[in-house]
Amino acid sequence: MSSKFCINGTIDPSTTDEFASVLISMNVGEILLGVILLVGCCFSIIPQHIKIIKTKSVVGLSFLWMFLGNINQFAGFINMFVLKFPQIQACSVVGLNECGPSLLSLFQSFGIWLFSFPIYILYLIYAPNDLKLIEESSSKNLSSAKKEYRYAQLFFLILVMFLSSVILVVGILVSDIVGTCTHTTYIFGYSMGILSTIVTFVQWSPQIYKTIRDKAVGSFSIIMLSIQGPGSLINLYYLIFVSEESVSTWLAYLCSSVQIFILLGLLIFFDRRNKRIARELKESSFEEQDIHSGSPNQSVLNYKETHPLIYKQSPSLLPKQQQNDKSSTTASNQNQNQQSTNHSILNSTFNSSYHEENIREEYSEI
Repeated sequence: MSSKFCINGTIDPSTTDEFASVLISMNVGEILLGVILLVGCCFSIIPQHIKIIKTKSVVGLSFLWMFLGNINQFAGFINMFVLKFPQIQACSVVGLNECGPSLLSLFQSFGIWLFSFPIYILYLIYAPNDLKLIEESSSKNLSSAKKEYRYAQLFFLILVMFLSSVILVVGILVSDIVGTCTHTTYIFGYSMGILSTIVTFVQWSPQIYKTIRDKAVGSFSIIMLSIQGPGSLINLYYLIFVSEESVSTWLAYLCSSVQIFILLGLLIFFDRRNKRIARELKESSFEEQDIHSGSPNQSVLNYKETHPLIYKQSPSLLPKQQQNDKSSTTASNQNQNQQSTNHSILNSTFNSSYHEENIREEYSEI
């Protein structure tokens, strides 16, 4: 069946030569670059998993960023899967060694989504821990934090429904019911790429906004973005010039790369800023600092107001005087409890002795 909507504008492949014609020829260096990008893209996300599990906290993470990220990554993967499906079919005809290099970009796209999806699950698991800390700190942000968590659960259900629906549609399109090289299949695959690009424009906006609002890194991994930033540029080069992907595929990666570097710059800035504040807190107490807008004292007050949960979780950020006062208060309370216990023992002993004395007097009168 002839069609101009199949990959590379070729006909629907049926013979060995036709399947070979839809594959991309690569040299050893280009294949090695694709393998490195595949491994790097997947393992660059692992530091984020580790940080969440280690801290048992998701402070600073935006559920909208995770929701939109999954939509973007999965739509990009489906775009590649549909448009490159004849190359997938070629594996059963010409062998994996011949078709494998052409599918490296597809493996990369799937791997990024596969490793990113668990971050949302970890968010739902550990967010209740942060809610407990906010409640213990008697913060006025408790109601908004609980509302945000409910929205996170709702959007996760929407995400699962989206993924399930797209998988069902793709299964129908690539089957004999519709066909891989029909106009309908091509439009759907191309639309998934456009959707991925559109979502990319707003994917990082919630996380960038939350980082600016909280003025803190929180549970976000700088290591992950430090790897993904340069990696995204190399991956963009690979998609355009080596793998020769459609513009609907690599445009989303271009938009994502720009926003990754913006967020990375913000995280590094606030990380250094908060470490400087922590050092100043250790060097002097609040009473010894001048009350000016640019003084360390005002920076500390702003720090406490913008993210009290992080401040509460970090005892090292408390000034020495406040730590001493807190220790003194604890010791005083312990002394008071001990004195109260001693008084109770003395009163009990006195009452017992007084009762025994009265009994002896009654017996002596008899």
